Amino acid sequence: MTSNEDSIDNENKSALTNAETATDVTSDEKADKEESKPDLANRLTRIILIIAALYFVWYIASDRLTPITDQARVRGFVIPIVPEVSGKISRIHVGGDKHVKKGDVLFEIDPRDYELAVEKAEAALEQAGQDVGASTANVASAKAILEKAKANLNTINENADRIFALEQQGIISTAQADETRGTVTQAELEIANAQAAYEQAKQQLGASGKDNPAIQTAITQLSDARLQLSKTKVMAPSDGVVSYAKVNVGYFAAAGAKIMTFISTDVAWIEASYRENNLGNIKEGDEVDIVLDSAPGKIFKGQIKSVGYGVSFDKTQPGELSTPEKPKGWMRDPQRFIVVIVFKDEDVRGFLREGGQADVITYTGSNIVLNSIGKLYMRLTTFMSYVY
Repeated sequence: MTSNEDSIDNENKSALTNAETATDVTSDEKADKEESKPDLANRLTRIILIIAALYFVWYIASDRLTPITDQARVRGFVIPIVPEVSGKISRIHVGGDKHVKKGDVLFEIDPRDYELAVEKAEAALEQAGQDVGASTANVASAKAILEKAKANLNTINENADRIFALEQQGIISTAQADETRGTVTQAELEIANAQAAYEQAKQQLGASGKDNPAIQTAITQLSDARLQLSKTKVMAPSDGVVSYAKVNVGYFAAAGAKIMTFISTDVAWIEASYRENNLGNIKEGDEVDIVLDSAPGKIFKGQIKSVGYGVSFDKTQPGELSTPEKPKGWMRDPQRFIVVIVFKDEDVRGFLREGGQADVITYTGSNIVLNSIGKLYMRLTTFMSYVY
């Protein structure tokens, strides 16, 4: 029994020793883990702070040297299509969101009233020609009378010269000579009357041929009638897109009232809204990278065309006192200015839509580091445009 008890005691002691050893190992592991946790947290904290500091430095530097904005839109010439003459629409050749070429007919206004106006103007021109012909005859008649009076005066003068010579010789009496003088005076008066009638006829006639005022007036009226008729066909002013057309045949189109909206595709540009503190180094000719929401995965090249010089902020009317702007928060909102950017890539035309959004970065110098980071940022941005 004693040997068995000793054996059991030894086993119990061994178990206690193993348990104590295991407890010590577990305690050491826990202590190591507890010591490693603060080290990892500190390391992550330092990494995050370093990244934040680097980002802050990059943000400050890039704001001046490679400014970026997502407040940019595609712009083009938006032209309201308005008829210059009134009438019912008789034909519509294009619908909404259709591409057209310069000179393509968009719609037509019923031309019958304007065709009638042309016919009336043509008749008026013909009548003016007839009237001018009658006036010409009057001038010709007045001129003939004048020439006859002059011829008669010449004859009378020739006869009077002989009589006056005979009077000087005493062959005829002074009374007979005075009678001849009266005849000459009467002939001269007839010439004066004929000359006045001729001048009056010429004034009534005016210039001859197409230079005649009556003819010119009739021609002008005819030209205007033909012009009005041509305006019944409303044509595209350039290559572009008809983006809005909600009218149908029979709709009365009033002169000057918008019927369609036309967007020209001949010229397009970007209007980027930059914060005021971004403008310090931006100048005309700087290179630009453009990411369009309509073309994910693509980066287009551009160039600064102009930098906005002012914005509208004063809403007061003349004669009123100015109203100070009220702060909207504890930080002041940055003022933005429009920077106009033109495209250098011809391949961009198929992706341009009026009002489309874009991201823009401007490279104001040849800083390799900042420019490289900016290009990487735009590459990430263009891939992000797939998901928003």
